[in-house]
Amino acid sequence: MVVKPWYKQFWPWLLISLPVFSVLKAVHTVYIMNKQNPDLVVDDYYAEGKAINMNLAKYREAASRNLSGGVLLAGNKVIVNLKANPLLGNELQLNFVHNTVASKDFKVVAERSGESMFVADLPSVLDGKWNLVVSDTKEEWKLRASFVLPATEEIKLSY
Repeated sequence: MVVKPWYKQFWPWLLISLPVFSVLKAVHTVYIMNKQNPDLVVDDYYAEGKAINMNLAKYREAASRNLSGGVLLAGNKVIVNLKANPLLGNELQLNFVHNTVASKDFKVVAERSGESMFVADLPSVLDGKWNLVVSDTKEEWKLRASFVLPATEEIKLSY
């Protein structure tokens, strides 16, 4: 009986292929992790905490000015309806922040259209979950809202 050398048999190659496949899969996983950096990780937590406290002061400023209102989104238009207030200027800044993908975030400026309405055009029709921060152009105060699009009702702005 003639015995084949080891490299011509099936079982050694099967046993060798398992760790080789594992190493290749690990290299592929490391490549994917380096290619897609997470947007939600913050390096400097102390500075981020200080910025949060400054933002909270701006929401308290909106409460002290008795600002309130709502937002309507229809197609690529956004309409902000604020309760009439003599402190409002002619423009509002709208910061749209996507919940998970930072590259989708954008800002638009809404111009006054009537006594308490502000209108802006969106770069595209939005869908999914978003956060909106409404402020004056000097960012002295802020209002915010979280919503899922498409929305059929007015979205209430809060402090």
